[in-house]
Amino acid sequence: MRLTRRGWTVVVVALSGTLMAAAFGARSLNAVVFPCLVALVAAVVQVRRTGEPRIDRALPDNGFPGDAGTVTLGFETDTPFTATVSDALPPGVSGEANAETTVGRDPVSYEVTYRRRGVHTLGPVSFVARDVLGLAARRFSVQDTDDVLVYPRVHDLSNRAKRDLLALHDTAESNDRDEFDRLRQYVRGDSLRDVHWKSSAKRDDLVVKEFSAENRSRTVVVALSADEGRADEMAEAGATVVLAFLRAGVPVTLVTPTGTLAVAPGDRRKALDHLARVGHGTATPEEDPLVAVRATRRGTVVRLGDRDVPFDDLVTDADHSGFRDAADTSTTSREVTA
Repeated sequence: MRLTRRGWTVVVVALSGTLMAAAFGARSLNAVVFPCLVALVAAVVQVRRTGEPRIDRALPDNGFPGDAGTVTLGFETDTPFTATVSDALPPGVSGEANAETTVGRDPVSYEVTYRRRGVHTLGPVSFVARDVLGLAARRFSVQDTDDVLVYPRVHDLSNRAKRDLLALHDTAESNDRDEFDRLRQYVRGDSLRDVHWKSSAKRDDLVVKEFSAENRSRTVVVALSADEGRADEMAEAGATVVLAFLRAGVPVTLVTPTGTLAVAPGDRRKALDHLARVGHGTATPEEDPLVAVRATRRGTVVRLGDRDVPFDDLVTDADHSGFRDAADTSTTSREVTA
């Protein structure tokens, strides 16, 4: 605990009053010194009685670099007190997390912007508690933290890159598909490659081709590796490729230095959650991957079958403008975990 500048001013006034009393009589003690001493004692007692509040931090949804949201801090305490509240922000999240409030009465809200992929911890919360007159202050912190997840950027692939990816899958899948069986109505999750456009036009509704094979769609294996310091580039390229397959209705087995993850077309956030956390290293798939991504200091290269292509040659959004609609917005990010 310490006295504020205002508190030291009161101390100076009290000392001056004491000197006046010594020179001109005790009347100055009643007029100046005693009120100052009472105020100082009351301030010290009030500040010492402030206890650590219980904190409830409401976070925005997980998102992508550049996304913004609101963090709200709620407080519970037996004795409300005035304080300056500061929530510690990690380097990957920016914002003005300082506010003057009455702790125990009013919540505090502030805006944040996600800057970098990864798991980012908000907190602890620091307090500078003061008395009503602002004469004394006490600094303390509450070790309450929460994590937000920032996904890798997802870029827009060129039309040619999309065709190349699906062509790779078609070639790999050709040996696994039996003969055409029948037509049926389109249901969510069906691959657009199986839409029978001529019949759909006649019926004014989407119709897909049904194959007799029980497991009609072959899973694509995508392997990701990165040198030290290049995990972000690996995650961006991996997310771009994986989501391209998932949007086309193709299931993916994602192999990263962190582990292996099976992802169905409807589980886009599952893949993004995994890629938000992954670090550098070398993937070790059990079978030869159809697509392999390698991020090095020289750049990021994507192996498509038997040829290597620089990742920058596959994308069209040099300004990273195409990643915001990457996730399935029908489910909030906090309802799905990796």
